Amino acid sequence: MVKIIKSFVLLLFVVLPSLVSSSNFETKLVTWSDLRKLNYKTGEMPESIRKLMGKPIKIPGFAVPLEGDDGFEYVKEFLLVPTFGACIHVPPPPPNQVIHVILDKPVHFEKLMYAVWVSGIVEIGEYFIEGSNDFGQQTYDTETTYLIRGQKVEEFD
Repeated sequence: MVKIIKSFVLLLFVVLPSLVSSSNFETKLVTWSDLRKLNYKTGEMPESIRKLMGKPIKIPGFAVPLEGDDGFEYVKEFLLVPTFGACIHVPPPPPNQVIHVILDKPVHFEKLMYAVWVSGIVEIGEYFIEGSNDFGQQTYDTETTYLIRGQKVEEFD
């Protein structure tokens, strides 16, 4: 009985913490040059990108708001791009340089006026985002290869 208790304590204090702190739960810092490695024309995906699927990442960038409340005081959806002004103007950035971000909780618009860090779970696929204004006129469309279910937006420092 004592051996069973000792084994249980060993499991509890040695093995379990190592499982909880495994790389599956660690947020990986990702750069835009990392994301460029995905060939959006052929779909060829290196192992380094494949390993990111479904995992938490953190990446800096500039936000282009898409969806918010009525006055756009709070934003829930935006595109994240690597450089200021690289948004939905012609030509838009290539799909492997645009991330569609959908936040769990909206953030104040002013938080997105400058460079930000976005943390969340990344999904990889083919996404097409199309928008129109209140009069039904198309105002933007873009393709992206990445989607982040955003959990956190922080000021870039």
